[in-house]
Amino acid sequence: MTMRMLAVFSLVAALLMVSVGTVDARSGCSCAMRTPQQHVNEAAAAFSATVTNVRVDEPMLNGGSVTATLRTDHVYKGEPGAEVEVFTRAQGPACGYEFVKGARYLVFAGARGSGLATTSCSGNRLLPPGDQPLRLSDQTQGMEPLTPELIKALGTPARVDAEPAPAFDWTGPMAIALLIGVGASAAIAWTRRRARSR
Repeated sequence: MTMRMLAVFSLVAALLMVSVGTVDARSGCSCAMRTPQQHVNEAAAAFSATVTNVRVDEPMLNGGSVTATLRTDHVYKGEPGAEVEVFTRAQGPACGYEFVKGARYLVFAGARGSGLATTSCSGNRLLPPGDQPLRLSDQTQGMEPLTPELIKALGTPARVDAEPAPAFDWTGPMAIALLIGVGASAAIAWTRRRARSR
């Protein structure tokens, strides 16, 4: 009887340890307090940008993952292009950051392979719409105003303009078709002129 009771207690204790461990793992994301300068220092890239697309890469199970495509307007650190993709977890408890299509953000992103990734602990902020550099008069929506410490840590931004249209490829099939079209038009015009002169 004592052996059975001991086995039951051991089983209950083991189940409690497993369930407590599971609760702790799923309890949520905990972020250490960081200064604006620390957010800038820890980021591979810091920029303001507007979200043009949000793509779910993995289902929400196990935290999921999302890739946000953003149109950059100002770069404070790093070299993101005019359009940049940023990876994040899909859920807040997994430290994911929620990007909303059409909204503008100040993004602090770290390197992830050849791309960028961010979390809810990175220091990102929702910004008012537009494409102007950040100023102290700007208010972040639903959050505290931009602070002198943040503006100082960010420094002077570089303006990012839309990427120029690619140069026309004069060796490709479109160029050949264009040259044939121009040649044919010239031949028809010459033939008509010659017919009129007779």
